[in-house]
Amino acid sequence: MSGAIISACVQPLDVLRTRMQADTAMGMSRSVGQTLQVVLNEYGVRGLWRGTGPTVVRLSIGAGINFVALERLKHIMLEVLPHASGQLGYLQAAAVGGMARAMSAAVMSPVTLVKTRMEYGGPNHITYKNTAHALATIASTEGPRGLFRGLWPTVLTNAPFSALYYMLYTQLKGAIGGSQAGGSLPTTAVNFISGVCAATAATLLTQPSDVVRTRMQLGIPGVAKGNALATLGHVLRSSGPNALLAGAAPRILKRTLQTALVWTLYEELVPRMSALYMLATAQQDADSEQRAAAADAEGSRRR
Repeated sequence: MSGAIISACVQPLDVLRTRMQADTAMGMSRSVGQTLQVVLNEYGVRGLWRGTGPTVVRLSIGAGINFVALERLKHIMLEVLPHASGQLGYLQAAAVGGMARAMSAAVMSPVTLVKTRMEYGGPNHITYKNTAHALATIASTEGPRGLFRGLWPTVLTNAPFSALYYMLYTQLKGAIGGSQAGGSLPTTAVNFISGVCAATAATLLTQPSDVVRTRMQLGIPGVAKGNALATLGHVLRSSGPNALLAGAAPRILKRTLQTALVWTLYEELVPRMSALYMLATAQQDADSEQRAAAADAEGSRRR
């Protein structure tokens, strides 16, 4: 739920990022402000929320898959390779974060494809009624494999991002929370600061693969279908290394805000939900014991 709400709020940043990356591929390099003006001129304010439907689906379901996998893999990792501190080490955190995100990214890849195409809205774009219509149209016109166009760069963007993010987040949270200055900060503030720093670093490091993913999923002319390395080579030859940073500013801002807020809410909600679950379980056990005692008493009375 937190992922769905936050993703809708920061959707304009994703629209700008996608449009900047696509325009750069077509030889039109624009700043964030110029791209914003183009989108507003073409579609109005509503154009900034193009692709919100698949974005909400991807983030709500994808975040759920990611966090469930993360918790499960974390327990398995600590059982197989226990750490002296009782917490995940650097490499363990990176492995767990990367594997969990790779799973969710692969499962949600068709929705990510739809999201990217609906966000674009540039020259020669395809108009879809909604997410379901887009999935059906792509499957019928491009075949089932078309739904997974750009799968590898999608995974290679998301898995390293989460690996780096989770590793940095856990270490920063421990360092800030354990420091003299951090000891006076509320837990929520420590979680948010750690999330912002970790997300910024991870976003910068995975920016090139995100550019490749966008070009492949939009089917921009000159892109070798299904070949991430060929696409990367085409980007470098046709637009130069600077093209790999297209859309970096809105992506960093969006990723930083979204990831930090989602993780802060997650860290705050999980303990509360666990406490409620334990309370409900304890109440059920108490009710069962009372019913059993009442049944025994009734049986004794009849005898």
